[in-house]
Amino acid sequence: MKIVRVFFIVVLVFVILMPYTTAKPGDYEYKIVQYVALGDSIAGGYGLEDVQRESYVGRVAAALEDRYGAVRLKNFGENGLRSDELLDILEDEDNEQHDSYMEAIQKADLITLSIGSNDLLQYLSRDADLQDFKKNGDRLFTEACQKFSQNIPGILDIISQNAPNAQLFVNNIYNPCNDISFGISEEMAKNLEQMAEQYIQKLNKGFETKRVQSVFNPKKKSKKSRKYALVDVKGAFENSDEKLINMMISWRSIDPHPNREGHRVIAELIIPQIDLDKEK
Repeated sequence: MKIVRVFFIVVLVFVILMPYTTAKPGDYEYKIVQYVALGDSIAGGYGLEDVQRESYVGRVAAALEDRYGAVRLKNFGENGLRSDELLDILEDEDNEQHDSYMEAIQKADLITLSIGSNDLLQYLSRDADLQDFKKNGDRLFTEACQKFSQNIPGILDIISQNAPNAQLFVNNIYNPCNDISFGISEEMAKNLEQMAEQYIQKLNKGFETKRVQSVFNPKKKSKKSRKYALVDVKGAFENSDEKLINMMISWRSIDPHPNREGHRVIAELIIPQIDLDKEK
């Protein structure tokens, strides 16, 4: 009993003599990486059996947990989301999704963005008029690319203003017709690929505007400038020998989403570049 009493006295003296410290706001959150995934059904992991494990968002989250100890993921990936709809969510305070998006973005350490494909695919919906599409398709696709080039700088501006210290990765748009798996003639498949490539190149030029490039590649290099990166998903998919896309096409039935291996490739483009100011 005497030994126990001496032990407690020593502990009490140690506690009394310890320097007094107070917990600051965020101390208990600091080691939890806040990851926000924005975008369309690609970000949402459409078509995968196990989204949490197989999607690029889930793979990035797993890598963050391994590297930094803990991660809190908010995945806003939404089927069919277009760039104009995402911009409206971010800038319109009356939009019912605005508050949840902004709260997550403002807390984010890492943000990934996949948007733009539906700006074109909206015209290939089940309700599309085939004859009207043949007549006006070029105009519709060209206008969609122009609108995207106007929307994407606004999206990035809002993200950068509300999450100035977050690392941001933005995926460019791949050509799903490079990996077609359905029964048509080789000539028709080639024509379809070339037609899609024409507009996807125009769409991706939206990432090359002066406003966007000022975010990705500012003239004056700084710590902030290194936190933004354009992810060349298109180039990676084109240079791969693997089948990376669930490309099944019939009129009014299209599945241009990445498969499990496609998501792996996207994740492998992002993960090595992650560099957060966090401690494990």
